[in-house]
Amino acid sequence: MDVDCFLCVSGVGIADLPWHDRPLWLDPRAGLAVPGLGGLAPGYVLAAPLSHHPSLRSAILAHGSPLLGFLSEVMSYLEERMGPLTFWEHGSAPERPGPRSACIEHAHLNIVAGAWRLPEPPMARRFATLSDALTANEPDSADDGYLLLGWSGHGTIVGRDTGVSQYYRREWARLIGRRDHWDYVIAEDSSVTIRTIELVLRQA
Repeated sequence: MDVDCFLCVSGVGIADLPWHDRPLWLDPRAGLAVPGLGGLAPGYVLAAPLSHHPSLRSAILAHGSPLLGFLSEVMSYLEERMGPLTFWEHGSAPERPGPRSACIEHAHLNIVAGAWRLPEPPMARRFATLSDALTANEPDSADDGYLLLGWSGHGTIVGRDTGVSQYYRREWARLIGRRDHWDYVIAEDSSVTIRTIELVLRQA
């Protein structure tokens, strides 16, 4: 565990957590989901493994079926609550020199409500499901990092890292006409984060 990583700390609950870092969903075998700070619209959630890994693919190699099952359950639940989803990962390669898309070192899946028309990553390969994409044997992704993009019910795409920090947050901001709000610190609006928590936890 990295004590400086908010996802690591949120997953074990060893400190008095800020309200926005408290898990919406915690599976002690596999992972956690928290509201995403800096959501550009309500319904922005991060799903992550409990342990510290640079990418979901590397986490799956270490933890296998429990983590895959957790991610599948989170996605199904959120789709029931919020309708169609768009999701992405900036899969990091820790030894890669130079710029990269990942913003933090702890792997996580960004999940947003709605079917956003985000651009495909370079050299994209298509997979039928998120699980297929995360378990594909593509050794280059471990060395160079990768971008993963998908939509609920419409498959998943994996391609090369563009090297642009928070690439898909930038594209999301562009689509809604707020180009300068790609950085979650600048974009953070507590009312949007609270609305996300309400969407996820409201009674059916």
